[in-house]
Amino acid sequence: MRKTNKIRRNKHGASSVFLAVILSALILIECTFAAFVWNLDYALSVNTALKTQIDTIMSDYDRQLFDVYGVYAFTLDEIDDECFRKALEINGLSSTSVLYITGMSEFTADDLKKAINSFYFYRGTGIAMKSVVDSYKEMILELDDRGIFSKIGEYMQSPAAGYVSEMIKGSESAEEWIGKAGDMLNIGELIGEAADMDSLSSDYKDAISDFELDIDVDVAEWDSILTTVSRLEDIMDALSDNSDLMMTHMNTAHYCAYNFDCWFAPDGDCSITGTEFKSVHDSKKADSEYIITGLDTFPACLKIEYLMVQVLIVSNMLKDFADERFRNTMEILGEIISVIILAVSEGTVDIDPKLIAAGLTYYCAIVQSMKDFLLVVNGQRAVIFEYDDVEFVTFSYRDFLYLFSFLTPENELLERSHEILIRDYGTLYKGVALGADFRGEEYTVEKSYQLYE
Repeated sequence: MRKTNKIRRNKHGASSVFLAVILSALILIECTFAAFVWNLDYALSVNTALKTQIDTIMSDYDRQLFDVYGVYAFTLDEIDDECFRKALEINGLSSTSVLYITGMSEFTADDLKKAINSFYFYRGTGIAMKSVVDSYKEMILELDDRGIFSKIGEYMQSPAAGYVSEMIKGSESAEEWIGKAGDMLNIGELIGEAADMDSLSSDYKDAISDFELDIDVDVAEWDSILTTVSRLEDIMDALSDNSDLMMTHMNTAHYCAYNFDCWFAPDGDCSITGTEFKSVHDSKKADSEYIITGLDTFPACLKIEYLMVQVLIVSNMLKDFADERFRNTMEILGEIISVIILAVSEGTVDIDPKLIAAGLTYYCAIVQSMKDFLLVVNGQRAVIFEYDDVEFVTFSYRDFLYLFSFLTPENELLERSHEILIRDYGTLYKGVALGADFRGEEYTVEKSYQLYE
């Protein structure tokens, strides 16, 4: 019988196999964990590099835009990933990820509103924002107290307006008009008054001919002045409201009037911070006029000038009514012209001399406003109110722009201001989102200026 050789087994061989199986699993787990940690470390480095890159982009905001307009914003045509790559290299990693932009946040008109409020939060104490408007408010109230508006309204609706307009603007002399009154007036006794009438007519014609826009102000023009005054009165009423909404409108109006280029710049004109506008754009611009009116340069300036003349007419009427000697002269002329009209109309038109005096004051104010207008557009200041040769209120061209900014809705001011900033500085952004990929996974970081959040 053959013997079979048996394989000899021992416990040491089985242990080796068992340990090999266990260690292979452990090595697999450790390698997987090491790879996970390495991937995590790289991902953290990518994330850090993204944050570094985005901070670099946002720190490169336009310095002049911030200094002049208080706006944090930047332009970005293409991205330079040098900072991103160097941030990875500092951590001993090779740059295998591709950097790209995943989103951009554009600077909007609403963002500009926040920037303006921040701009005035720091500068508001040094800017008398209400001084111009409050001064004009007092003038309007004074005109109402004196009943000037009601008298002018009655005068313009009466037949006397046409007669007085013809006397002032026509070719006939005061002597000829007095002669039409026949026996009711004696020219020999009215030499001084006739000279005053001729002087008024001459001054009016000279002012109209010297006025560069050659506007012929007639009776119908008074309706538009009343409309302007009415709108200004609404603004004055709103100013009594100290709500945040009104303060925001006040900030925006001041910002648009004083911090943008304008066509008729006063002497030494520049931005609120003292920056000359030629450093912002090459040629002179009618930016403030456009912001207020929404029109191109020439029509915008024309509209602003027209509003200025209206304001100056009203202010000159107040100055004249405050002058007792002037007021007495107008009342005497009013009585004479009332008699002339009564005679010329064959007794059908009998007008209160005080109404005619108010009308004459209106025409005198037109003459004075033309002269004041030329002062303002040449960079000087016009006297809005004075008493006993003391100038209480004076306006520059910028002050008029500030006043008219209150007549423009705030959303229009913001949208047009935003449009001008884009024109001068290009498309502006307030935030950016960056992304980078690693082994099929995308890592993103997004950030914007806290001012607009």
